[in-house]
Amino acid sequence: MLYASGKLSTVWLAVVGGLFGALSWMASSLISGKFEPYDSSVGMLLNQCVLSAPAAFLAFRHRLPAALLFLLSAYFGMNFYVYAVGNSETRGWAGLGAIVSLVLFIRPTAIAVVAAILRRLLRAKKDQNGASPRPRSE
Repeated sequence: MLYASGKLSTVWLAVVGGLFGALSWMASSLISGKFEPYDSSVGMLLNQCVLSAPAAFLAFRHRLPAALLFLLSAYFGMNFYVYAVGNSETRGWAGLGAIVSLVLFIRPTAIAVVAAILRRLLRAKKDQNGASPRPRSE
């Protein structure tokens, strides 16, 4: 269940994040023809879109911690996918790959932060205009 008594389920969010991480690597590999997303501009763009869109939505709709949990789970899901599907050479470079793959999360994290700031500004403007404040969703 995505919502547990009106709140976003942490476990469900972590699972979905892990799946999106694996999907971002798999989709970019299938579309670009390269195993690593950062080996082609198309793969990198696709990877960034698959990670950024949900992160921005979560930061805007449910606050920044939800987006950060999603991205952390996506990081683990992506690296697990690479280790599980990659060849023996890829597994040998798993430690370096885990560090280098952090580069793939700079833009999605920045977009999530911007979405959270935009959410805060819009809520502040709504509160100034006398609208009744909406209960926070965690």
